[in-house]
Amino acid sequence: METRAHRFVFIFLLLFYQLSVLADRGFSEELDDVLEMDLKQLMQMDVLVTSVSKRPQKLHEAASAIYVVSQEDIRRSGATNIPETLRMVPGLLVAKVDQNNYAISSRGFNRQTTSNKLLVLIDGRTVYGPGVSGVRWVVQDTMLEDIDRIEVIRGPGAALWGSNAVNGVINIITKTSRETQGTLLAGGAGTEEKGFGSLRYGGKIGEKFHYRVYGKYRDRDDGKNSDGREAFDEKQMFQSGFRSDWQVSTKDHLTLQGDYYETQLENDLRSEFVSFAPPSTILIRNEETDTGANFIARWNRALENDSAFKLQAYYDRVSRNSNRINTTVHQLDMEFQYDFRLGERQDISWGLNYHFSGFDTDTAIQVLRGSQDTYSFGLFIHDEITLIPKTWSVILGSKFEHNEFSGLEIQPNIRTVWTPNPKHTYWAAVSRAVRIPGASEDGLQFNSSGASAGPPFVVRIIGDGRTEAEELLAYEAGYRAQIQENFSLDIAGYVFQYDNLIDLTTGTTFIETTPSPTHAVTPLTFDNALKGEVFGMELSAEWRPYDSWRLALGYSYNTIDLRLTNPSAVSSAENPEGEPNHIFNIRSYLELPHDLEFDTLLYYVSEYTEREVDGYTRLDLRLGWKPTPQFELSLIGQNLLEDQHPEFGNDIQFRSEVERSFIAKATFRFK
Repeated sequence: METRAHRFVFIFLLLFYQLSVLADRGFSEELDDVLEMDLKQLMQMDVLVTSVSKRPQKLHEAASAIYVVSQEDIRRSGATNIPETLRMVPGLLVAKVDQNNYAISSRGFNRQTTSNKLLVLIDGRTVYGPGVSGVRWVVQDTMLEDIDRIEVIRGPGAALWGSNAVNGVINIITKTSRETQGTLLAGGAGTEEKGFGSLRYGGKIGEKFHYRVYGKYRDRDDGKNSDGREAFDEKQMFQSGFRSDWQVSTKDHLTLQGDYYETQLENDLRSEFVSFAPPSTILIRNEETDTGANFIARWNRALENDSAFKLQAYYDRVSRNSNRINTTVHQLDMEFQYDFRLGERQDISWGLNYHFSGFDTDTAIQVLRGSQDTYSFGLFIHDEITLIPKTWSVILGSKFEHNEFSGLEIQPNIRTVWTPNPKHTYWAAVSRAVRIPGASEDGLQFNSSGASAGPPFVVRIIGDGRTEAEELLAYEAGYRAQIQENFSLDIAGYVFQYDNLIDLTTGTTFIETTPSPTHAVTPLTFDNALKGEVFGMELSAEWRPYDSWRLALGYSYNTIDLRLTNPSAVSSAENPEGEPNHIFNIRSYLELPHDLEFDTLLYYVSEYTEREVDGYTRLDLRLGWKPTPQFELSLIGQNLLEDQHPEFGNDIQFRSEVERSFIAKATFRFK
């Protein structure tokens, strides 16, 4: 593996050099030409991002592999939910499991529907669930029209964001209430989307206090199984919420916001819980209701000499109730951050945080600790040191975090960024990140049926509390360039070294007499059973051949090489190296006469052997008509190249397939 990794690094550096030579040939224009370019022509060069350093900075100066999905990208994608908007991000694998669930990951390890190595935030509130040790995309939603941008970091962000920001960070940032004044009404229907609608109203009290309230509803039809029969996975969701922004003074800004949702969904589960039939023959038709509420308060204060602080707290409550599990998770999070300048060459940020999670569980699954409380607290420090003004900086930082599962975790990084002129940027980084075990891996036990020609037996999944944190040591490098006035390029390469990866290992089969009938039990125990390497590269480019036509391209290559740390153990993973090696997308945004827009997304994913999914190509088209800024009509076709295809397989839950679908949507805005 070391030879392959070294060969990859050599090839990447050679390509890196060739691109810089190409860029230099086009860098003869004066700086004034760059400053006079239209914002769209800058191809995100001057977009401000906050996810890399927890404070605003220009995207082209960021020492990280970051991509920004803008509100315009979201609007013209035709997507009806957050996961679908992420398909355009290079390096992200977005796989639809059924009508309710998505599996999303960055740079590999898309092995579960809970995205367990990916940290996801919505307006500063993490939606990484401590119970499932990951993100349940089925309940993550907001009004797409109110999203300002989605910042996606591919690679670790743990030095700032802490544990579980291992192979990526997705930061969903909504507009302020000042930017969403007036009334917006949007809705539509389609062949799979039976109906959806959203209503938002924004107002103000005086000149300094702005607010908005919203509500939305969605009704999605059942999908189709591989044999063409209707699946059991429809979904209805209602969500409402509010946000207020109060400019208390020239220095103080207070934000209050919250959401409430209720989701009703269905899915087909394989037989579980001491059922002795083969898992392929008996289904559990699971009907589930998820409810959740959250509230966040944030105070930003500007101080003298470019210093500032932020104080934030939020509460999040999620309940999941079905015929197999009833659980409620409470989360309380508090965070303080202080930014200041030290001399002329250092920008320093430091902060403290505390996170509490409480669990109450009543379930058919046997949980070793039916209710438990967990906590973590930490300190981060981030120092950006300017070595050559406006040209070369070095960033040093680390997160020091203590959690109940693995104790003290230190997650440092060192980054450097070199910007010889405003048109091209080089960066590199070395980072450490960890994923702490979740409550299920620490204290879960349930029986899943097994198939046998002889006496019945069950497979018992066990979390015995002995797992340690998964560890990542990451090496990254990247290059951004504005090759010409209308063409930009971004390329990144990485080598990841993983250790202590958690997987199920097979134990010795034994006989059990209770419950009857007498049966054999094969234990599968969560264990730190794997280690290995991941390496790959990502490329994105944007080209505007005409003012009315923009093209965007994304490509990523990723390969995984895992092995058992204990040769005598038998891993339950069927093919831990079998994730797609290639992901490609190309988007076209074309403005036509008579206020028409014609947008295209072509998306390709290579073979997914671990989940028994063949390579597939997806084509989405959107025809939009926007005769006035207040009215918009869209006709959308999705997955147009074939009737249906699978994108993901699941050991517990039967998958349905992604179907060809059509959607009509209208949006009205009133002042």
